[in-house]
Amino acid sequence: MKYFKIFTAFLFFILLVTAVLSFSLPASQKVERSITIHAPAATIYTQLSKLENFHKFSVWSQQDSTALYTLSGTDGTIGAATSWKGSPEISGEGKIEIIALEPNRKVMHTLHFTKPKKGKAESTFSLVETNKAITTVTWTFIMATPRPWNIFNLLFSLDKQMGKDFEDGLTAMKTMIELSNAAAVLPANSVK
Repeated sequence: MKYFKIFTAFLFFILLVTAVLSFSLPASQKVERSITIHAPAATIYTQLSKLENFHKFSVWSQQDSTALYTLSGTDGTIGAATSWKGSPEISGEGKIEIIALEPNRKVMHTLHFTKPKKGKAESTFSLVETNKAITTVTWTFIMATPRPWNIFNLLFSLDKQMGKDFEDGLTAMKTMIELSNAAAVLPANSVK
């Protein structure tokens, strides 16, 4: 009987600590990275507002040659979405949807992951033009970690785990946009 009381007290203590931690910790994790791109905000916005372009600089799309994408709606408009299905170890399955567009300022997506693990996230690209030819792009990614599972945020940092992927994606975006922008401004007679 004594051991049963000790076990019950220990179990109650664990449940109490779990509940306190769950309600005191945030129910999401965030990754945020920025990069400066030598292009006007309007040029960058035109690229970012299209889901087909997201796959050109997304690290996960580049790493998974098996991924298949299906577009629904009119790309570049609110409600347009891309569903993907790829390698479970790299990209899994899910859907990304455009939920908000502020011309030359912001593009927002919601992501629904279905395999290998269910989850929901929000992705935002914010553009701040510092002059006519330079824009800072900030990519903010917020992943929901519902209670009580949010206690694992103490052991797992999304920022440390995936921050480099976001940096690499922004670098690929910068290269893509700056090369495209440079080609667009070349005079016709300079091409040989």
